[in-house]
Amino acid sequence: MGLDASVMCDCLKRRLTSEPPVPREWLVIDDEGQIAIAPEHDSPGTGGDVYHWMEDCCDHPGMRYASEGIANWTGYRLFQQAMAEVGWENFPVLHQELPEVNGGRTEASASALALEELAAFRKVGRIGSNTWLVDTTTGEVNRESVAAYEGVFIMSSSGLEAGFDSDGFFIRTSEDGLELFRAIRFQQTSLDPDAEPDESEQGRFLYVDLGSGREFECRFAVPGAMIPWPDGRMQDDRGRLRTHYPARLHVEERSVYSSHFEYILGPLERIFRASVEMGNPVRWE
Repeated sequence: MGLDASVMCDCLKRRLTSEPPVPREWLVIDDEGQIAIAPEHDSPGTGGDVYHWMEDCCDHPGMRYASEGIANWTGYRLFQQAMAEVGWENFPVLHQELPEVNGGRTEASASALALEELAAFRKVGRIGSNTWLVDTTTGEVNRESVAAYEGVFIMSSSGLEAGFDSDGFFIRTSEDGLELFRAIRFQQTSLDPDAEPDESEQGRFLYVDLGSGREFECRFAVPGAMIPWPDGRMQDDRGRLRTHYPARLHVEERSVYSSHFEYILGPLERIFRASVEMGNPVRWE
């Protein structure tokens, strides 16, 4: 799950659509930037008729001139975290316009200013540093700490949660935050190797602090990348995914650069540019 965005085409304004199922003067743009029926003309069924008409009424499916998947929520929060580190005062429009949840709109006039701020962010270079969880065996990054989530990335149905910060990886109780395990470098081992490979909470895992030797047992593990099943497919006949669980991991500090955020800068620039081109708002979805 994450944040998406779209910009409506201007075909309705330019009368380049097929005839709508209701009189054109009944159609308005609502607070979310969507085509809707004016409240005084709305009646059961008409909204659905307009929705289906929009799917192929012009050259833009769904009347979307542009549509972008901006980022998943983890990536989005990391971007906000980086902008806060540089200083939100340098990006007042983005601070005002980037949503905290799905929904809302950004007007075309603000989109033009947002593009300037994104260009300025690109030029920042080194932003600072952050904490990373790293696969010790391969040296590959497992994940980056998200301050908005207090570093937590696992929430178990057993009442435990796991995460990491500059002091190491931790496991604690979800309700009161009682810390049960912490380590800078640790090993995780399955105690039930025959358990379903995509259902880690069905098996037991042993964590070992490689510095002190302290151990802790629970029913989840730090997941790594998705891996194919023996027949080469990423999903089996039951639609299940298969996950690799790194044997050893450690926490370290690494520098963060503005170039690290290309995954979100590109989609944001494209959607804001489309907004300026059409003169229509960005719709956050």
